[in-house]
Amino acid sequence: MALAAASVPALQSLAHRAGIYGLLAVVLAAALLFVPGFASPTNLANVVTQSAALGLVAIGQTFVIAGGLIDLSVGQLLGLSVVLSCAITDGRSELLLPVLMAMVALGAAVGVAHGALVNRFRIEPLILTFGTLSILQGAIFAYTDQSVGRAPVELVWLANGRLLGLPVAGLVLLGFAAFAHLLLRHTRFGLRLLATGGDAESARRAGVDVARVRLLAFVLSGVGATLAGLLVAGRLGTGYPNAGQGFELDAIVAAVLGGTSLAGGRGTIAGTVAAVILLGVISNVLNLLEVSAFVQTFAKGLIVVTAIVATRARTGRGPLAATRLPAAGPDAG
Repeated sequence: MALAAASVPALQSLAHRAGIYGLLAVVLAAALLFVPGFASPTNLANVVTQSAALGLVAIGQTFVIAGGLIDLSVGQLLGLSVVLSCAITDGRSELLLPVLMAMVALGAAVGVAHGALVNRFRIEPLILTFGTLSILQGAIFAYTDQSVGRAPVELVWLANGRLLGLPVAGLVLLGFAAFAHLLLRHTRFGLRLLATGGDAESARRAGVDVARVRLLAFVLSGVGATLAGLLVAGRLGTGYPNAGQGFELDAIVAAVLGGTSLAGGRGTIAGTVAAVILLGVISNVLNLLEVSAFVQTFAKGLIVVTAIVATRARTGRGPLAATRLPAAGPDAG
């Protein structure tokens, strides 16, 4: 434990100096050279496959954090998507497309609700989405307390299969990441999102529709979570009610390690994906070395705390300050 506690600040310091890509290269090189079995093509494909769902969630989280917000509900939203998609389809391929569309609509609806409540009532996103987390978790266990239904074979292939030798789930992540990168870096929405996260009041005075920007950020987060739920459903093959547990923490860790500021105003999709792969590699290596899962959870928690402290020291304000909303303006409805 002491070694893990000492290594987290060192990892973050190295990430700041060399960048997340340099850190990923170093960890990959060490794993390839010194961890038995890591370099096998099957294992490398498994790392990508197992990281894809987290990648979708973390990309959505990148949008909300870069916008000066946060979304703690994504794990349970993912879990609800897993349960509903398997329970409704129950292995029937003809229902896959309607269910996929329904899950996207579910994610978007939760995002719209978050955005509307934040904008209308100026509720702290941290508190609001923690409440939504509890609501969604309660909904899952009110529906079932055990695994239900079966994933259609096409969904299983999407989550676990190969296309031209490449993991299909990795290709899904790559496509979603490319779309998100273009949205964040090459559209007015992306520029306005970063401006809102950096200083919402200044953005408002410059003519940015802050309310709409926040709502769209929450929608992207919700859709990313439900799409990830479909991948997890395919990977598990059944609707496991605890499937989403811990995803919200992992997504925050990935976004922050990838260069997104918890204070808002800065975010990078490529960095987030690199951090997701880094976490996947580390988890895979620890599993190959038969290290306890509790140590992995402990390390993730330390990374979050260290990131918050570092953000506070660097900007003079933490994530709560970043999410504090100004008084209602003409666009707050």
